[in-house]
Amino acid sequence: MKYFAILSLVLLVAGCGNQPETDPAINIPAEEITPEVAPSDVNTPNLTAGIDLAKQNACRANMHTIATSITMYQAQHGELPSTLTEVAPATCPEAGAYGYTVDGQNWRLECQAVPSHGFIENGNASW
Repeated sequence: MKYFAILSLVLLVAGCGNQPETDPAINIPAEEITPEVAPSDVNTPNLTAGIDLAKQNACRANMHTIATSITMYQAQHGELPSTLTEVAPATCPEAGAYGYTVDGQNWRLECQAVPSHGFIENGNASW
């Protein structure tokens, strides 16, 4: 047992002489490891992008519901509604009231405050 301990110690000392210092967890040489990282170098998730996308999807779903209500109103009454209050009182979750224009048998429903939410014209969505 005594000889085994001495042999282990000799091998440990002899084996550690010329090896570069590395991070044992990831096996990267120590000179390549930077201890400090600037905050601008860190990729942080864009949390507001998901919220904006959810608001956009909710707005578009509202516009689809209103467009369906406009089509049903037209089928029941034989004409387009003159205002949105006659069919559905929905609003955009981000911007408020929708714009609605009627020109003869053509109509357009749009999110006025946020144009990227799109519009529906005569039942056809822009997105």
